[in-house]
Amino acid sequence: MFDLIDECGRDLKRFGYSVKETGKYGITEAHMKVEEKDVKEAGLAAGEYFIINCPFFSELGHECIVTLTDMIKSRLKRCISSFNLKKKDKILIVGLGNPDIDADRLGKTVFDEIEINPLNKNNNIFKFCPNIFFYTGIETLEIVKILSQKLKIDLIIVIDSLTTSSLSRLGTSFQITTSGMTPGSGVNRFGNRICKETVGVDCISIGVPFMIFSNSIKEDEREVILTTKDIKEDVENAGFIISNAIKEVIK
Repeated sequence: MFDLIDECGRDLKRFGYSVKETGKYGITEAHMKVEEKDVKEAGLAAGEYFIINCPFFSELGHECIVTLTDMIKSRLKRCISSFNLKKKDKILIVGLGNPDIDADRLGKTVFDEIEINPLNKNNNIFKFCPNIFFYTGIETLEIVKILSQKLKIDLIIVIDSLTTSSLSRLGTSFQITTSGMTPGSGVNRFGNRICKETVGVDCISIGVPFMIFSNSIKEDEREVILTTKDIKEDVENAGFIISNAIKEVIK
């Protein structure tokens, strides 16, 4: 199974997939928009997709972090503007994944960094970290749907760790989409997709790959999930970038 759309094994160029160089820190950006009429042929959900790749992210410093934050902020603004969201509309931020596993705690890391003001009667930002189905016995989609209906949410932003088939992309690719997200899809633990069709609310998903299957590197009788040795720091850095981008957009 794939999480990053450019690892789906299909030729996406005929659907408008393109890559451009930014000229900074080796960063490239891929972009594609899948129309409803192309969903079946492309094998992807309808929506707009951005993938920001920074292959030297772990070697670079503060200026690179600022650049990545600004890029993600810009793409988030573009997605939000396409939904015609108003300033006081309600936003629910959902941090997916297993917070007890370093490679799968990106959602929790972003969740922790987002500040809200629940005592303010005009508060329009909410956040939630549901943990995984095996801990709660409750499908994440069902919880998100109930919350969005009860709170009259206008936009959901979902954050989760992803998987990749390439070692070089661990912690270096940021994927932003308007197509929603399926909890656990990359590790073959399929939940139900969180998207406008299932929740009734516009959704933006943000993910970074921090896991790779062993058989992506070599043939292995027993498939296991691998991560980098500096995974904790890498997740914290990515979470810092994503949370700051979100805070800039929703303030």
